[in-house]
Amino acid sequence: MLYDSLTVRDVVDSESAVEFLKEATKLATSHELEGIAQRLEAKRDLFGTELSEVRLGSMSEEGFVELLRHVFSIRRKSRRLVRIVGVDALRGAVSDLVHGSGDPSDRFEAFVSSMDGVIDQRRAINLAGELLHFSDPEQHWLWTNWMWDHQTGSGALPMVIQDDAPLSGGSLAERYRNVGAALRLVEASGHSRNISGNADGMLGNDLFLACVHGVYMYTVFRLKLSNEFNRILPELPELVERVLGVRNLEVRPND
Repeated sequence: MLYDSLTVRDVVDSESAVEFLKEATKLATSHELEGIAQRLEAKRDLFGTELSEVRLGSMSEEGFVELLRHVFSIRRKSRRLVRIVGVDALRGAVSDLVHGSGDPSDRFEAFVSSMDGVIDQRRAINLAGELLHFSDPEQHWLWTNWMWDHQTGSGALPMVIQDDAPLSGGSLAERYRNVGAALRLVEASGHSRNISGNADGMLGNDLFLACVHGVYMYTVFRLKLSNEFNRILPELPELVERVLGVRNLEVRPND
């Protein structure tokens, strides 16, 4: 793996990370960010429950549709995807991804391949990344195209790591492993804990990088679009919630 001998200092661009943190906290209050963190935890709990072997084994078409509506790039196509793939086939593919044997990165690549001809590769990567990550966030990391698009090289992750810290690889499995190694070092840097509120570990990393993505979008829109179009862009908290698939997700009160 590319990062086996590298440290946080070798990989993380702390100066850029701090600047993104400053901008994000200008565009969202700590209360708003803590609310998003709580919804991320609710999403983790939802996916962890619904993707358990027992629940997944009997999941209906409607159950899949409801679950996939929490995946940003899939939600509008969730019913179509379930019907094209078929409930039984989708149940088997998701079970192999989440509960299968062997290296998770190989299962990730196999799942993406199984979606060939159903959805484009970017969406397949997003779906695989979200299902695997939110079933167990501390064991599996999130890889989506807004985090890093391997075809264009763009995304939130390259904005907070050094230019010479590569993410590429010869296969999707290798890229998935390298993204994970980089994310672990970003999480270890501590920057995500300054913005994540109640979310710990890799969930805090999700929120941090979604904020990086949102701040970048705001910067681009300000430069390229008129004030009229700027008013159409959601406020940062809503933008982050949508990207993370937690918009309007109910948070249960603590017992």
